[in-house]
Amino acid sequence: MELILIGFMGSGKTTISRMLGKMLNTSVTDLDDEIVRRAGMTIPDIFAQNGEEYFRQLEHDTLADIIKSDQGILATGGGTPMRPDNLTILKDTSTPVVLLKASATETLRRIGGDSGRPLAKSLDEKGIADLQAQRQVNYDACADLTIKTDGLSPAAIAEEIVSFLNLPISAN
Repeated sequence: MELILIGFMGSGKTTISRMLGKMLNTSVTDLDDEIVRRAGMTIPDIFAQNGEEYFRQLEHDTLADIIKSDQGILATGGGTPMRPDNLTILKDTSTPVVLLKASATETLRRIGGDSGRPLAKSLDEKGIADLQAQRQVNYDACADLTIKTDGLSPAAIAEEIVSFLNLPISAN
């Protein structure tokens, strides 16, 4: 892996990973998309049929497989670093880990009403803020760089990451 993006749901991991993939001419893997592909069902269906613990095991197994790749960008799920064995993988990797951080207000604006996010359906701004606070210690434990995304364009965020990584931008 060349880069791993972590952060709360709605922080921009998928958008930024795709933009960086184009800028750097490298592959992008979205952990949630890969879980859906492997499971053959949507994340809400996985949660409904098998529960969160089953989903988290799929997430761990998929992360463990993907992290071995020597190329590309990985956008994780918002809860990925919360499982201790995932946190260990993310802390121990030599791949740079970038935390994208959005305020609870901005997060609610981005994800409000998104039925594809099982944990978000019942959260208001306070619930988002509380869950973000619970996760922050784990996010901070494995992040090499933190970017506060409120008010920044995706292009500005991507440029900050490229500058941090000191990578050349592809001419493609």
